[in-house]
Amino acid sequence: MKPDTHDREKQLAALEHNQRQAQARDDLQATKDQDFYARLGLSGPEAQADTPDDAYVISVYCDHWTHQDREVGQASTYETELDHITVDADALAQHVEQYGISEAPCSHPDMSPQACFRSTFPPEDRAYFEQGVHKYYSLLIHEMNGRPPTPADYQQVADLIGVRFDHRPERHEQEHGQEGPDLCL
Repeated sequence: MKPDTHDREKQLAALEHNQRQAQARDDLQATKDQDFYARLGLSGPEAQADTPDDAYVISVYCDHWTHQDREVGQASTYETELDHITVDADALAQHVEQYGISEAPCSHPDMSPQACFRSTFPPEDRAYFEQGVHKYYSLLIHEMNGRPPTPADYQQVADLIGVRFDHRPERHEQEHGQEGPDLCL
């Protein structure tokens, strides 16, 4: 039986119609996304393209906590996983994912020149299951583009790696009449 050309034309028309509908849905979603970012006073993710000259000098440290360490409240073993290596934004994001870095420092970078990002959950590796060792990682940024990082640089890194600061100290002090720094109490 020979396919009918009329049926073939109907199939092509239906396919083109479905493609137009999918494109219209994608366009509508992109518009909604842009509106969402605009309402928040932010630019969209595509507008935050990394410049090729962003270079970060980072270190990653690891604290090993055994059951006894947790009872005492202090880690017994500390290791340096990465020591003063230079990476670009993509490599930084890969290290953040590899080490499970997901939390901003307790103090905002405005308050501490050496703020570091850290992991909140230990990786479930062999030491975790066999010996009960919990490993927590800290990411310290020593330099960005050849200079010590500023609070704005830390905010840029936080945005890059998907970590947010809970508050800005100056706003917190104004709202609550606090004179000293917030020590995460």
